This record gives sequence, C-alpha cells and structure tokens, in this order.
Amino acid sequence: MAVHTQPLDFVSLFGTDGLGWLVGIRDNTTDVNARKNAVNQAYVELAGLIKGYWRRRSFDYTGSSSPALTSGTRAYSVPTTSGAVFDTAGRLYYRESGVVVDVRLLGDAEWLERSATRSVDTGYPQYARIVQTSSATQIELNRGVNQAFIDTVTTLTLEYFIAIAHLSGDTDTTVLPRNRVHLILPLAAWWYAITQGDHQLANQLKPEAERARAEMLKHDLTRTGRPRQLRPAYSYTGSGTGRGRHDYGMGD
Repeated sequence: MAVHTQPLDFVSLFGTDGLGWLVGIRDNTTDVNARKNAVNQAYVELAGLIKGYWRRRSFDYTGSSSPALTSGTRAYSVPTTSGAVFDTAGRLYYRESGVVVDVRLLGDAEWLERSATRSVDTGYPQYARIVQTSSATQIELNRGVNQAFIDTVTTLTLEYFIAIAHLSGDTDTTVLPRNRVHLILPLAAWWYAITQGDHQLANQLKPEAERARAEMLKHDLTRTGRPRQLRPAYSYTGSGTGRGRHDYGMGD
C-alpha cells in the first residue's frame, strides 16, 4: 500500500498520494484533469491570499537595465521576467548616501493632487503610480529622472508581487514555503468534491478547507507593506531637501 508523503511537486499534489488519497482515488487515471484543476484552483487561491514573501520580487532600474533609466523619461515598463509575472507594486525607492528614500506609490486621485509638475520637468522623483498602456504595465514618475539622478543615485528599485501561475508539468513546484504546501490539499479536495457534485464529501471537507485558509491568513505579514513614518528615520538626515525626506509626520 502506498504511504502518504509530504507533497512537493504537482504530481504528488494531484496524484494518489495527494488529492487522490483524500478523495479515495487509488489509481493515476481517474479524473486526472479534474484533480489537476482542483489543485490549481486551491493553489492560486491560497498562494495569492495575502502578499506573502513568496510573491515578493525586486527589480533594479539602472542606466544599463532593460528598461534603462533615461534622462527625461517618466514612465518605465514593469519587469517581465518569465515565471514571475507582475501583479501589484509593493514599494519603490532609491538610496542616497546609504539612506533609503521612498518614491511614494499613489492612487490616481492622490496622484493628480500631488504631481504638480510639467511633462518637461526632470529631477529626483517623489511620487509614482501604476498605469496601463495598450501594450504594457508601467510605473509613471511625477517627473522624469535627470542625468544627475542616474549618475549619483544609479539605482531605482521596485519591489513588487507576482501573479500566481498554474502548475502544469508533473515536476512543477509551488512558490509556497515547504511547510505550507500541504495546505493546498484540503482546499483542493473540497473543490474537487464540489465540482463532482459530491455534497456529502464537500460538507465533510469544508472545516479542513476553512482551516487551510485560516492558516494561510495568519501567516506573518510584517515583511510586507510600508509603515507610516511617525518618528525620525533611524539614519537621521533631516528635512528640506525636497526629495521626500521628512522629520515627523507621515511623509506628506
């Protein structure tokens, strides 16, 4: 008899030692596509439930990156790395004299209120927003960077969250931490039972599916987001530079 083992790759998630084990399937041919769909449904839901570190990536815009920082240019396409498709922005910043300076990401309404610059203005960016063109998602800065920014600062860093892609090949693995991959199974089993019309099994699995969601939701969130600045920065640099530095307040 097969022994249930910790699932790591796609085949072990939908196979007889994974989802099959939970729903009573003992062969590798019954409802394979349905089991794959159920696993992917549960995986995308759980892995995308919060902006956990497993979804976080970063990209450095420099004078030689693609796209490259260019004097006078205000809009730059987001990263398009294969297997790490951009979903939402997290934080945009640069370092000046070793100190992190945030370029605040704003919504459209606040952007219009704060970005009092002309299209020809250049310098150090203070604000940014995410826009969609006909062909690309872009970061739009309130002013185009100038050559001094490129030469002195050199790097503008975007931290962002990736979209969760479906598993397809048998050896595909998830982006979830290893000790959380197993949470996919009870939710996948519930989805499988629902789609098969087995409401009795679905009702039996529902408490475990809800527990899986709860376990993911309570994961540590301290590594995501940006706290409001209510005290001087650790590396105090004062205010008045006009480049986003402030003493007290909330970075306005």
